[in-house]
Amino acid sequence: MANYSFDTTIGELLDTPETKALIDELCPELLEHPMLEVGRAFPVNVALPFFAELVSEERIENFRVRLEAL
Repeated sequence: MANYSFDTTIGELLDTPETKALIDELCPELLEHPMLEVGRAFPVNVALPFFAELVSEERIENFRVRLEAL
């Protein structure tokens, strides 16, 4: 079973160096999103609509696969 998934909160991903580095590598523009801190309590799957306009579906899927592999 994966340690991380799209059910993991944004805050946990940001607070974990390994997962934050993955965000920085694959979707660095998300770290500049103005609502990032407000969304810390939300699971990724709930926050997806707020950043789907910034990141392609292909990049989101790549992030999901790599995240679940950690």
